[in-house]
Amino acid sequence: MPYDHQAPPETEDPRAALGDRSIHVRCAAARDLSRVGTPDDILLLLDRAQNDPSPAVRLGAAGAAADILSRYRVGPRAGELDTATRQSLFDSFQGIDPNINAGLFSLLACIGLPVGFRRIAAGLRDPRVDVRLGAAIGLLRLCQSASVAEDEELEAAVVDLLRDRRLKPDAAAEVAMVAARVGYRSAAPVIASLALEGAHADQVDRALELLRSYEEPLRGAFFTDGRDAGEVNPEPSMPSGFAVFSASGALMGDGDDPANWSYLDGVLPGGIRRMFIRRVGDAEPSAAFQLEGRTWYAATVEQVCDAARTIARPDELQWEALEAESPLEEHAPSLFADLLPDDATGDLLRGLLLARAGRLDAAVEAFDACLQRPRKVPKDAGFYAGQALWAAGRVEDGRRALQGFLQKARKKDPRRAVAEARLR
Repeated sequence: MPYDHQAPPETEDPRAALGDRSIHVRCAAARDLSRVGTPDDILLLLDRAQNDPSPAVRLGAAGAAADILSRYRVGPRAGELDTATRQSLFDSFQGIDPNINAGLFSLLACIGLPVGFRRIAAGLRDPRVDVRLGAAIGLLRLCQSASVAEDEELEAAVVDLLRDRRLKPDAAAEVAMVAARVGYRSAAPVIASLALEGAHADQVDRALELLRSYEEPLRGAFFTDGRDAGEVNPEPSMPSGFAVFSASGALMGDGDDPANWSYLDGVLPGGIRRMFIRRVGDAEPSAAFQLEGRTWYAATVEQVCDAARTIARPDELQWEALEAESPLEEHAPSLFADLLPDDATGDLLRGLLLARAGRLDAAVEAFDACLQRPRKVPKDAGFYAGQALWAAGRVEDGRRALQGFLQKARKKDPRRAVAEARLR
């Protein structure tokens, strides 16, 4: 289940609740502040992160403070925390022992100061395995942010860290994976030279496999929710968007309105940072990229289908005079060809996109394929197929499709009136 950035609060006053006698309540307060807290709450959270008797509360408080900082890394908010404020906050959590609270490394990742990396690097050399693991998590959270997407010094520092012979095999393997997941291609030769064994060698192989995959053309559908990688924020400061990359071109745009989406013919934007990271709340990482301060994640099949239907605007189609009104509408069928599911829903959406592109005959073929599927044919497939068949001169086939639609459609479906008028 995706993380709910706008979940209702668990406590009436999370700041007061941090002092509650109940561990459960104090943990809930930290979760609330991770979503709605401000920089003014960080010192209170740091006190709990250092002094609370409960390990769960200490970790939750450190995580909440880091989540607050994550909202001030990209976009308009990044400038709201100046260097002096960040340094003051850093000084406040220097006393946290990473062996007691590994959440320190998330704070270091989000503080936005070069010293954050140096402390994380020191944690990766620590003799304690739990500290090294926490440091690796912090390194990923630091490097995956769009705020450092073009930071060549940070990339070079991570690559140099891989050359450090003081790193234990587990730490070296973790750093290799971080470098690969955040798209540090310059790390490939150093990763390939690591002489590790067993599971650690497997991690190195996976890291090299990821880096090689970035050499392939970017393909697929992606979305951005306006949040930075690792950001927790009920009100993201960057716009949402949708993108498709295919062999025939690309689609990119802001928001949910195709009027704000553009078709790119062959020439993709420069400066794309290829990645393989996990969106906040997702169970597993997936293909991603960053461009101009925004983070884009692989879209789900449902998101692809929603985007296709939005472009098609099926209830606005003029079936007797189909014609593409923009380059996006003209090229949408090829952009989505390999992304839509191989089922009745996919056939229906292919047909609608083809109709929107003005390709009636091809749309009819897609609708025919949809209606011939043995199961899970969308209830409205008969309506659109009937309209297309009628427009193509196959009146009897169109009549049967519309009659089939009327048998399945809800009584309040506004398309019933259109179908009934056509059948009169």
